[in-house]
Amino acid sequence: MNFQRPFTILSLIVANVLASIGTLLGNADSFSLADRKLLKIIRHEEQFFSQNQNFINDPKELNRKAQDLVSLYESYLAENPNDTNALILFGKFLNKVGQKSHAIGFFLKADTLNPKLAVVKQQIGNFLVENDKPLEALPFFTSAIQIDPLVPDYHFHLGNFLHIYKEKIAISQILGQKSVELFSHECFAKAAEKRPTSFEYRLRFAQSFFDYSESDRNNAILVWDQIMSDFNSSLKKPEVDYIKLCKARIMLDLNQNEKAGLLVREVSTKALVKSKKELLDSINKKPKNPNSDKESKGDKTGNIGISNYDPHIARLKLITEKLMEEKLIKQLHADHIRANQESSGEIRFSVNRDLKTSD
Repeated sequence: MNFQRPFTILSLIVANVLASIGTLLGNADSFSLADRKLLKIIRHEEQFFSQNQNFINDPKELNRKAQDLVSLYESYLAENPNDTNALILFGKFLNKVGQKSHAIGFFLKADTLNPKLAVVKQQIGNFLVENDKPLEALPFFTSAIQIDPLVPDYHFHLGNFLHIYKEKIAISQILGQKSVELFSHECFAKAAEKRPTSFEYRLRFAQSFFDYSESDRNNAILVWDQIMSDFNSSLKKPEVDYIKLCKARIMLDLNQNEKAGLLVREVSTKALVKSKKELLDSINKKPKNPNSDKESKGDKTGNIGISNYDPHIARLKLITEKLMEEKLIKQLHADHIRANQESSGEIRFSVNRDLKTSD
């Protein structure tokens, strides 16, 4: 899964704006003229993206609406050049329509004006990663968490980043590979803790027990069980079967062979048949152990160690990550709108007809 998976940064920015100028339900009379103008722009942008599908057959109208929004931002920033909220919002808008090289300028200026804005650190880190500078991005991602540790998205994003770039980080000797794996595992744990209602965050935390070879396998069983319990009413059959296979793999690590075999045999999802067979083969090939259904002694945390590469788990993760990507694509209607800068310097907007929206 692409580590640049989208999350609701725009809502975080808007929250920052509202926090700095008072809530919409508060005393509107306390808003300054600039506050009112910025709130108006926010509403224009929300309306623009909510109606973007209406522009698929009318690119001229799309371009007119988009240029109106750009003009609103430019006019506001001409009057309020040091408004960090406006800089972030305009940068985010440009980023959203593909003008990342232009967006970064606004984020950098906002960071210069106020180096204590987590959302700005996150956006600068994203830009550096997209420009193949992951090592330079790392301190920006960690700064975002240090500034605003209560936002689960920052922890989740950093966990994915560390997992994807762990080899580069280890080679650079910034952190050892085991330390990177542990750091990533802890990031997913914090994201899941801070957003316990998110199936995706809870699932990724559970998966991270496989990413970190020294993780507590007994705790992993509890985490998978808790996911099954908390989301039982909303889980589809493939998701239930996937969880059973993952739990069985951990049981196998703990020498609970018979329990693992019983759990695997309950799986019937066609997409998981090959993974089911491979896991059963692993169970059958494992030497018989008279204490197979007793917890492995392991070390103090119950770890027994696993191979660094497990094709079975890798395949299962690919399946669920693909499902997640498809789900996310359906939610990102804004991705249909793209912008290109012409030789005159004007930014022109268009609809990407190759992308299909969800029903």
